Amino acid sequence: MGTGKTAVGRRLAHALGVPFVDTDTLIEEKTATSIPALFETRGEQGFRAVEKEVIRGLADGERKVIATGGGAVLDRDNFTVLQSLGSVIHLNAPASTILARTRGDAGVRPLLAGEDPLERIRSLQRERAPVYGQADHEVDTSRHTIDETVEMVMAWTLGSEQVIRVDLGAASYDIVIGPECLGRLGPLMRSFDLTDRALVVTHPGIGSLYGERTTESLRSAGFEPAVIEVPDGEGQKSLEWAEKLYDAMLSHRMDRRSPVIALGGGVIGDLAGFASATFLRGVPFVQAPTSLLAQVDASVGGKVAVDHRRGKNLIGAFYQPLLVLASLDTLDSLPDRELRAGMAEVIKYGVIADAGLFAYIEGRLDEILGRDSGVLAHLVARSCEIKADVVAGDEREQGRRAILNFGHTMGHAIETQTGMLHGEAVSIGMVYAARVAERMGVVDGEGVGRLIDLVRRTGLPQRCDGLDVAGTIETMKLDKKSVGGRLRFILPKRIGEVVIRDDVPDEYVRSVLTTGN
Repeated sequence: MGTGKTAVGRRLAHALGVPFVDTDTLIEEKTATSIPALFETRGEQGFRAVEKEVIRGLADGERKVIATGGGAVLDRDNFTVLQSLGSVIHLNAPASTILARTRGDAGVRPLLAGEDPLERIRSLQRERAPVYGQADHEVDTSRHTIDETVEMVMAWTLGSEQVIRVDLGAASYDIVIGPECLGRLGPLMRSFDLTDRALVVTHPGIGSLYGERTTESLRSAGFEPAVIEVPDGEGQKSLEWAEKLYDAMLSHRMDRRSPVIALGGGVIGDLAGFASATFLRGVPFVQAPTSLLAQVDASVGGKVAVDHRRGKNLIGAFYQPLLVLASLDTLDSLPDRELRAGMAEVIKYGVIADAGLFAYIEGRLDEILGRDSGVLAHLVARSCEIKADVVAGDEREQGRRAILNFGHTMGHAIETQTGMLHGEAVSIGMVYAARVAERMGVVDGEGVGRLIDLVRRTGLPQRCDGLDVAGTIETMKLDKKSVGGRLRFILPKRIGEVVIRDDVPDEYVRSVLTTGN
């Protein structure tokens, strides 16, 4: 309730040229009584029975936009009918926003009756999150106007591009997400004040698949691209390779308005971004991520860095790109192991900020691992939306942005010690952080169990045996997230909410690194 289903539904139906149907209106017409009166005379059970009849009757073959009551999908039969008709969109909003929108409506909204409507709304959201999470897509209508919401829904249902804005004042930029959109790179870049010489940074595998398409798009827009290929692997994220990029930029006679394009995964994005931030005190930089991890996380937010032998990302800067272009078709060539590793960051977003997203992953995991294009598009868009929101409020990680490090405090140290994939190390870090939170009484066993089960089902590791515990702890102390010699941990309170703590007992950390529990 109060999330804008009717307003959005009417506008969407008009845009699509189809009828709009509100199930509550149909129920009132069918019973010749109002919803509150129906609750009073027949109770919620009687209301739900009529609602079920109405929804069953909508399967008449006619295209339409349907707005249902918030509780309609709790009935599995109703949900099955709605899924058979088309895309199911969940409109969401914070409880405080819903209360503000519905204040004074208790007389016409029976489920708001009582002394504490805010807590009632929160309770309903918690109860319904596992079901709402099974929707095809979700929109937080507190962050988007009606027209923006309609545009997003049309993009999802009609298969066109989505655009998410990272709002950072003068440093704001768009994340463009869509199928087969790499060919739009050059035309999109022409909207900026850039000179013609450009450098594409990639690695051989990605270059062989997407390099020609990228350079053709740039040339068609009047750019003169040079290409430098960096060998694959975290080991190339170094000052030595940054110097090679500087040499390439100098050889190509690039100036302060010559763009660098990072075509690849997180390593390429970090390295090319760091070189862009430091060459001539900063040149324009565009992210064209080709891995799931890079599309949902590494390419967004402006953190660029190279590694030091004693830790990851210790030499870097905050440097925002001009544009992020996530061409979803590039995920088709991603090895299964890297797809699963990228899912660690998506799971992270569910734990830190969106219980509905977490439930969506739980319910759609087979489709995700099967690379369903629509499901992956939703995961990328929702993850970027969450990160954009967090970064816009705290660009340089002075406060809330730290929650994006859930799983990374121990994960980065494990990655440095073992050389495993970033996402694999983060999955272990998330599980270990949850174990610590459980010991401290911050989170209950149900939340820990759901996280571990989802990590396991995704095919990600849940523990790392045989660690050099002393060396791992020493690496953690050198991490950027250490403040005043004290480690900051992001600990889950429940699925969808985390807290920042710097009072984690050393023995808890040592124990979980040693035993995995």
